[in-house]
Amino acid sequence: MAVEKTHIYIRLPVELKREIDALAGPRKRSAFFAAAAEQELRRRKLTALKSEQREGQEASERLSVN
Repeated sequence: MAVEKTHIYIRLPVELKREIDALAGPRKRSAFFAAAAEQELRRRKLTALKSEQREGQEASERLSVN
């Protein structure tokens, strides 16, 4: 099953683009950004989940003290 894709336009510092191209290759830029975006999304979701769990634990502890 094919994944629907879209184009985006981003502006980067020239040196950052050079480093990405040196690492991933100029023809692999899209794959590099897709992987980086997926990784960052997972990191942020995990951070939010941990925060929610911590808040829930703190609320539970406050209730059990009273």
